Amino acid sequence: MTDKKRLFIKILKVELEETREDTLLLIEIYKSRYTNREIRQYVQLENEALLEREMHCLDKMVPELEKFPIDEYEDKDSFIQGLSVFLKSFVEENQFPKAVFLLAERKIQKVVKYIY
Repeated sequence: MTDKKRLFIKILKVELEETREDTLLLIEIYKSRYTNREIRQYVQLENEALLEREMHCLDKMVPELEKFPIDEYEDKDSFIQGLSVFLKSFVEENQFPKAVFLLAERKIQKVVKYIY
């Protein structure tokens, strides 16, 4: 079971890193929309600031997963619930946008489908 949990964390990290890359693409899309005059500058700047804050959180969250005590959880359900609580606490303690936790939660559910 421990090997599955380690694999789970490894895949979750990849998923979160991919989300960060997707966020970079969104920033570029907003810049392009501003250049094409589809949105105003303040909208573009606000969107960019929010997305950069979310990327910062993801940058901090991925290495934080190394600290998650996988051995403390005996079964799949308690492991998944514990991981969710761990990430939610991390986001709240660092006052990061709640959206990042929601993204992470979706990635957790996606990895559950892969592994279990």
